[in-house]
Amino acid sequence: MRQLRLAFVVDSIGLVEFQSIPILTALARRQGHQVVLVEFGRDQRRAIRILTEYRPDIVLYTVTSNQSDLYLDFNRTLKRHLSFFSVFGGPHPTFSPLYARREGVDAVCRGEGDLCFPRFLESFGEEAMHGVDNFIFRLPDGAYRENPLGPLVEDLDSQPFPEREILYENSRFLALCPVKSFLAGRGCPYRCTYCLNRNYNAMYRGMGHVLRHKSVSYLLEEIGRVREKYPLTFVKFQDDVFGTDLPWLREFSARYPKEIGLPFICFARSEMVSEEYADLLREAGCHSVCTAIESGNEDLRRRLLDRQITDAEIVASFGRLRRRGIRTYAPNIIGFPGETEEQIFETIRLNQRAGADHADASIFQPYPGTKLGDYCVANGYIEGQEAPVEGQHTKTVLNFPPEFKRRVHVLHKLFPILVDVPWLTRILPGLFYRTRLFDGLLTLAERFWYGFFMHRRIYASSVPFRVRLRALRWSLSSRNRNS
Repeated sequence: MRQLRLAFVVDSIGLVEFQSIPILTALARRQGHQVVLVEFGRDQRRAIRILTEYRPDIVLYTVTSNQSDLYLDFNRTLKRHLSFFSVFGGPHPTFSPLYARREGVDAVCRGEGDLCFPRFLESFGEEAMHGVDNFIFRLPDGAYRENPLGPLVEDLDSQPFPEREILYENSRFLALCPVKSFLAGRGCPYRCTYCLNRNYNAMYRGMGHVLRHKSVSYLLEEIGRVREKYPLTFVKFQDDVFGTDLPWLREFSARYPKEIGLPFICFARSEMVSEEYADLLREAGCHSVCTAIESGNEDLRRRLLDRQITDAEIVASFGRLRRRGIRTYAPNIIGFPGETEEQIFETIRLNQRAGADHADASIFQPYPGTKLGDYCVANGYIEGQEAPVEGQHTKTVLNFPPEFKRRVHVLHKLFPILVDVPWLTRILPGLFYRTRLFDGLLTLAERFWYGFFMHRRIYASSVPFRVRLRALRWSLSSRNRNS
């Protein structure tokens, strides 16, 4: 097998650690291939110059729906300078396989890449390459070959440790920031209509367990390896849901305090937060839990979002965590199809009742491959079969009346402030509804409020001033809040 030159190319590295690129880098380097990471968003000419000097055999992109055209444009530009094989993976190609037919796309990888990616590299350039699971190829004669999905990787411990160096060598912020992200496992068993996991689980039905955990030993060694080389004082578990397997969580809660002993945040559904679950998190040293409320209108939440939980159960779950000294972060979504302004205010009030230590909102986006995205198409909330979705903190793309679009925009920016200071609900929304003069200030206030209070209330970590300054500068100048 010949040594290949691989280049992962991203718009920007941003403030949030990629999880897929370090894993795929480790798999590629285990086979002896060279790998680099290049970002193009802030200086496209520099990125082209670096890639021209590197001469990659394969250029790989991880694509979300709101950036699908951006990556295609850069790939076409790059192909005017270089000859290479382009592979597009990530959520958008997974749920929009026709993306493979766009100009400049040589292949698409759908779903999980752990098992198929090494086989693709082993057979690259040979006819056998065109038979690799998960891939859609444009063949030399112009035809397309779509291969079936292969099974999920069952044993996460069989995979090499993620090579985070590829991120940290390219981002001083991520290298120096003492808050770092890890995955304890994969998968989500819930069926939210706005989320890709619902269809992802259906795609892989009968092909392996959706919910999988790394062993506690593997996970603790992974965290320990990072702590040996980089600043780390607070751990962020990025799993969609953390600790769904109670026997696993019992072992974790017994060992983590002794072997790692750092405060951490994790994601959990309110339905999961039993008395025992909350006790185990406290024993493990959990500082905060991210548990989404999404909508404060119980009927909308059940009927439209398929989140079958009552307001009382949500409030009770926050109370269980609060009584154990665990802080809570509550993400929400506004701008759902059919939602009213009053229902958005119900969401604000439910966050206040729950006593969330920090709450914010994103703006609903009808992502391809989601049940709610299909609902928006069928009911005229978007034109055509696929919406040009935006980032979750930019604007709504639904066909709302202009006045309601304005209200969604304003309430999104004010959401965390209104949860924290309820009496401002009577003053601020009406003020900003009437004028756009202060929209720039509104955006700055929302980003400042998020960054300041997330670190003050949710992350138990003292971030060096120069690192905070770098994050603030990046956040205020970027189109979306975290990237």
